[in-house]
Amino acid sequence: PSVCALLVGHNEAGTIARTLSSIWGTYPGLEIVVVDDGSSDGMAHVARQFAHDHAGVLVVRRERRGGKSSGMNMGLCLTRADVVVAIDCDSFLGTNALELLVQPLRDPRVGAVAGTVIVRNPRKALLVRLQAYEYLRSIFVGRLFSARLGILGIVSGAFGAFRREALLRTMGWDVGPPEDLDLVLALRKGGYRIACAQYAYCLTKTPESWKRLLKQRMRWDESGVIRNHCRKHLDMVQPFAAHFRFSNLVLFLESWLTNLVTLAGMWLWVFATALTQRGELWNIGLTLYLGYVACEVLNAAVIVTYSRNRVRDVLTCLVVPLSPFYQAVLLVQRTLSMLREGLFRTSFQDNFVPKHVRDVTWRW
Repeated sequence: PSVCALLVGHNEAGTIARTLSSIWGTYPGLEIVVVDDGSSDGMAHVARQFAHDHAGVLVVRRERRGGKSSGMNMGLCLTRADVVVAIDCDSFLGTNALELLVQPLRDPRVGAVAGTVIVRNPRKALLVRLQAYEYLRSIFVGRLFSARLGILGIVSGAFGAFRREALLRTMGWDVGPPEDLDLVLALRKGGYRIACAQYAYCLTKTPESWKRLLKQRMRWDESGVIRNHCRKHLDMVQPFAAHFRFSNLVLFLESWLTNLVTLAGMWLWVFATALTQRGELWNIGLTLYLGYVACEVLNAAVIVTYSRNRVRDVLTCLVVPLSPFYQAVLLVQRTLSMLREGLFRTSFQDNFVPKHVRDVTWRW
């Protein structure tokens, strides 16, 4: 199919040229649209320099920032390609990534395809390597598993393909965050399937400090489950709704069980154990740690089994013994995120969306 690579960014002058270099010429007749969303660092100028020497690249700039959703919708209006591929302005594509990504769209029931996002700088720091393992576990393997069960409910905004016809039917991107989760749920509501192309991958940069990581995850978690699975798209699981699907019900139940029920139950268990089993806390903690590591070893084995770069992925999986401590920190952060969103709707105060857009957005 004809493909348009759509890149929307704000102040991405430092990476946009290298990203465009990794995309241009990788797919027959590829069209590239770059939307500079009110940048102040010369992003549009850098992109236009690239476009001057490379055919098929269109660069547009908006003087006033409108947010990623409106930038994506603007780009959608500038192409007639069959498939729109969303790519972050700081991501670099792997070998044959676009060709592999569009293959599941042979099935007319598929509305979107999730690519695999992997960390491009895992040797930078231990924290980055822990994220690299997390991405392999949750994206490379996790999304393949969900897709095969028919309950995949997310396509990363960093790298994903969308059937243009499906985007038009669902009226494109709504105001986020998270635009990617919201859009995919809308596509499922429209009756489309979501597929996974696990070997179509892009490399992305991840936070190198705990402060930046926790800020990123606060935004992700605050704008995810409660905002979308508990409020905005709750009608997807109403039995008498026109767009009710059993697979959507399973998707939502899995999300609620994993992110809400289990989370609350875990904290209740922690407090009850701390009060009643004080003398056994070290033994209980050690047992939990060993059990967690055993499960992660199984995950790592699956990753290596499916991997096409086993040396890289085996080295990444060496952080498995430290993964429980990393996840424990994120567990505390996730709990705080859920409480903040549930009580105060903090996702609607996130500067990821400009204030003049946030102020007129419906607060689900």
